[in-house]
Amino acid sequence: MSGKIILFFILVLLPLGLLSVPVTFKARGAWGPGNKMMNFNLAWGWKLLCTTIGINGREKLIRIRFAGIAFSPPGKKTETTAIKTKTIPKTVPKKISKKKTRRREEKNKFSPAAIKMLLNKELLTVTLGYLIKIIKSIRLRLLVNGVYGTGDPALTGMLAGLIAALHAGHFNLDLEADFSEPIIDIAGEISGRIIPIAIVWFTICIILTKTVRRLWWTHLKTKLISLTAAKTPASHKERGHTC
Repeated sequence: MSGKIILFFILVLLPLGLLSVPVTFKARGAWGPGNKMMNFNLAWGWKLLCTTIGINGREKLIRIRFAGIAFSPPGKKTETTAIKTKTIPKTVPKKISKKKTRRREEKNKFSPAAIKMLLNKELLTVTLGYLIKIIKSIRLRLLVNGVYGTGDPALTGMLAGLIAALHAGHFNLDLEADFSEPIIDIAGEISGRIIPIAIVWFTICIILTKTVRRLWWTHLKTKLISLTAAKTPASHKERGHTC
């Protein structure tokens, strides 16, 4: 009995527990004349495992910490480049028949029925609701300030309208439009928290909805029918040969 409980814990409870641990991220950056930098922090398990990536011009910095202990990432091997230039054998391209190429083209081709199913209003509303749920669960916060300009007053005005529409809630966009010259001098910060089990749950829910289920279930049916149809002639031939 104890062995079954341990197996249940390893196979079910342990993955659920690991997926319930939040992942936090925070990124800071600046882009302007003579100032290009980015700092990205990723933490798992209440900062049990932390990764920091920093870019300042051409300088790059990567740090990994586990339980407060710093680890340096493995260095790049220089021997692989020499091996690649010397020991790669020349392969002769295989001739592919016209029938095979036609079959591949037919498989990769999008049918009008499939496009209609993808552009369905119900599917678009379900997908939009799924994305909204994920964005809310991430608790995304954005803060950007600075000056921008494209050099074209009309285009800069369009961007200003779009930025004004996005400026709401946790999106704080304190940007000033410059209509006289092309310029970009901005700095910002973005942060959030991801709980993997919530993303998995939302994904399972959208997969099992009637609209999405109709797509993958019909595709799975056609695959199964084609597999059974491909196997049945071979079985008949074998039976005739044995008789």
